[in-house]
Amino acid sequence: MNTQRVVRLFIFATSLLLAQTPCERPAFIKALTLSSTLKSLERYPDIKRNYQSLKGLCVDQISFKEGKYQWKMLLVTHPRQSKGPFWFLPHDNEQTAFASAIYATKRYGGGFLAVMANDRRYFEGQDPNRNFGNTVRTARNCKKQNYPAPIYSKVIFSIIDHYKYRSFPYLALHNNLDGKGSISILKESNNITNYRAYSHISKGSKGGLNDEDSLIYIAGTDKTPNRSKLNALLKKGINTRYERVDTNNNDCSLSNFVVLNRHSTNYYNIETQHGDLETQKRMIDMLMQLIK
Repeated sequence: MNTQRVVRLFIFATSLLLAQTPCERPAFIKALTLSSTLKSLERYPDIKRNYQSLKGLCVDQISFKEGKYQWKMLLVTHPRQSKGPFWFLPHDNEQTAFASAIYATKRYGGGFLAVMANDRRYFEGQDPNRNFGNTVRTARNCKKQNYPAPIYSKVIFSIIDHYKYRSFPYLALHNNLDGKGSISILKESNNITNYRAYSHISKGSKGGLNDEDSLIYIAGTDKTPNRSKLNALLKKGINTRYERVDTNNNDCSLSNFVVLNRHSTNYYNIETQHGDLETQKRMIDMLMQLIK
């Protein structure tokens, strides 16, 4: 083999290696990985809807078993800047949140982890955002957690902690529908206090920053939120909900786990109406200006 051909082969091999390196995963994630090609995942609804947008990102399907559940999740990261803001998306029927997460990853780096449940909110009867209870006692107290899930919590937070900057907050994305249920800037409860950024809050399907569904959750153990954090959000024009968390009202959600188990109040959850992609992207931009 002549020298010129050796050089060409070396350059070709090096280019392949460089092409693969940006999407290299740590060993603990490799052990969970089912598929690492976008093409092999295109049958899944979220992939099918966002196929073109996902091109160029690092996309892996991971899976792990705990009890009766064989969990499947989609891990997406930026190929050149995998460290950064990292989002958790527990509900697979919240399609705008998924598109928003792609936007956030492309613009700010980092990535997201999304539960795969074939466009359903629940995964085989379990709400993924009510499954952060590690013990039998905790699960018993959480009405919507069927079984204790220490593996679930460990896997998700191991991935989050690997990709997010240490100083960055825990982040989540959700969507709601016209104030249905309890998620609305117009509704409060014993442990929820609302802080409106607008004197007039719109209802219905209008969307926008002053819509009742457009808000950011923050959480902590104190009776009132950190004033500087709250004021910064309100000054940006973001409706804010403060969730006061303690062991008695623990609902085994991500926010409650962060506060009670990670002993952190560095948490934000961006909520908008289903379909209001532009508002959710705008709120992501606003939040990034505050935390970067």
